[in-house]
Amino acid sequence: MFRHILAALFIFVNVSSAKAYSTYQASSSSSQADEEHVMPAGDDRWTHWPWSLAQPFPWLDIQGTWKVEQEDYTSYFIFKVVQQKNGRNQIKVTQIDGSTCQEIGRGVGVETGTKGLGKGALVYAQMTRKSNGKTYRLSLTAFKRSDSPLPPLQGNVYTESMIVLSMGEMDQQNLDDMVHMQIIKVSSQMTQKTCIQDAKN
Repeated sequence: MFRHILAALFIFVNVSSAKAYSTYQASSSSSQADEEHVMPAGDDRWTHWPWSLAQPFPWLDIQGTWKVEQEDYTSYFIFKVVQQKNGRNQIKVTQIDGSTCQEIGRGVGVETGTKGLGKGALVYAQMTRKSNGKTYRLSLTAFKRSDSPLPPLQGNVYTESMIVLSMGEMDQQNLDDMVHMQIIKVSSQMTQKTCIQDAKN
């Protein structure tokens, strides 16, 4: 199921952004590769994303339920922060299907520094698919709202940073091979209630 969802996302990415991306390459051939990334802005517009402006990860804001929505694809992510004995933070991730409100997969994420992400770092998680045990990758990157190329999406709960979720299969080794979408915080609770309420509306 996840493979089909991911394939559909990649098709949507490639078809929707091909024209804008080729135009950008023609007019900005001297720009750095990490500035040429495109991602959905949530309203059918595509934009080049400033990955080099990534910020330190907002551990105080991340805990709760977040939502990603693009075209017909909707998914929820429940994040729970756990502090290890060495003082470092981990994040437990549960992905919820936006249609059924059932758990799709779960995993654990850790913060890791990454070249090309400015003074920021990303949280990388290895997720396990509940139905068949297959694994996939998920990463979270934080940005200042003022650095967003377009007005950022706003959820039910305000957060100082805006978060970009990147998702792909395990054999995809870099950001260029992943699907990128802004996620919004919809609840400080860590339950499936928000999904169920949205499904009723």
